Amino acid sequence: MKRNEKLNYKYRRSIIVVGAAAAVFLALSWGTYPHSFAAQHLQSENNLPPNDENKTTMSSITTTATTTADGTTGVANATAADMPNATFVEFVSNIEQIRGHLDQAVANKESGNDTLTQAHTLHPIGEVYSSIEVLLANQNSTLNQTLSEALKDLSSNVATTSVQQFENQTRAIDMILNQTVQAVIPTFELNNTAFNASVVARLLDIAGHEYEEAVANGMIKEIVEYQDAQAFIHRAEAIFNSTSDTIDEAMAHEVQEVNEFFAVLNSTVDSKGDPQTVETTINGIIHELEEITGFSSSQLLGGEEAGTTAEEQDPIAIINNIKSLLDKLLSAYQSQNYDEAESIAIEAYLENYEHIEAPIAEHDEQLMLQTETMLREELRQMIEDKAPVDQIQQHIANIEANLDKAASLLQQ
Repeated sequence: MKRNEKLNYKYRRSIIVVGAAAAVFLALSWGTYPHSFAAQHLQSENNLPPNDENKTTMSSITTTATTTADGTTGVANATAADMPNATFVEFVSNIEQIRGHLDQAVANKESGNDTLTQAHTLHPIGEVYSSIEVLLANQNSTLNQTLSEALKDLSSNVATTSVQQFENQTRAIDMILNQTVQAVIPTFELNNTAFNASVVARLLDIAGHEYEEAVANGMIKEIVEYQDAQAFIHRAEAIFNSTSDTIDEAMAHEVQEVNEFFAVLNSTVDSKGDPQTVETTINGIIHELEEITGFSSSQLLGGEEAGTTAEEQDPIAIINNIKSLLDKLLSAYQSQNYDEAESIAIEAYLENYEHIEAPIAEHDEQLMLQTETMLREELRQMIEDKAPVDQIQQHIANIEANLDKAASLLQQ
């Protein structure tokens, strides 16, 4: 959260939805869509040269900001009326999954792997389409038939089409997907800024499950699920990037943190890192989306409130949990399990410390900021640099000393 607003966080979080007056439109112009991680992976695994001549192009949901007289983006109160319609969020999420599959299909086609290309053209038909068909058919039966036939035609011609022909077909399908969203999703929903945040959260949640199935011990078990995870993360990041410029400047720090967490997420997935690190980082992004929109993660994901979150726990209990995690981190580091140590560091910050920053700042903002830097930045950097154990041990001791000061202040 923005550092000079830490004191207002617990009040602000429940009332702000950023830029709810933003007008969302579907970009029909083509832009260069970068090669996915899948293309890079296949090129390295199969010793195929990079293909920079043919790049897929995909459109994405974008927003344009409505500005106030002083030039700042408008901010509206978060109310039940602003809550994105879960059915429509699910619909757009499924559309974005189809886009992700098509992205990976093209990447694999460019890399000469028709088997994986075929798999990614079949998934939209076999796994996703039934989830959008009823709404689309009720709204526009002709468009439903056009999209269904286009997807089936793409899949049936994988082995016989050239790369250029295949790319042209996916571009045509992408145009139809744009028309599909326009036909089904009401304007008032597209004008709800939290809508895109919900789609991003949904895609990341699905990507986390796909990745958990795909990777273990630094090895890919299921290549299709691995590529699915990459694609859905890429689509989520593209949607967030297309809307981030419309977010109120008061949320600049949250936007920066989301971008940083996406960088960590992409790096972890690309290196086939621990699924727990992926899950923790995804949770961190969703937490920042909570702060930006004012809605809880369960609301953004379209689920019911379940269990007690870290934010609802007693701050002293959270501090004790952080200290316990730091003990586990040190043990993992001493065993030279650096990936596990880094994952624990991320968990200690994202899923714990972030939730007590505001109450600590109410007593001592400098202490809160210093501890945040030590935990969020310095500790992880030391782990990445493989610093000597005694330095890690001393740094953890310093963090715990700050946490003890914070606990004393919170108990006053």
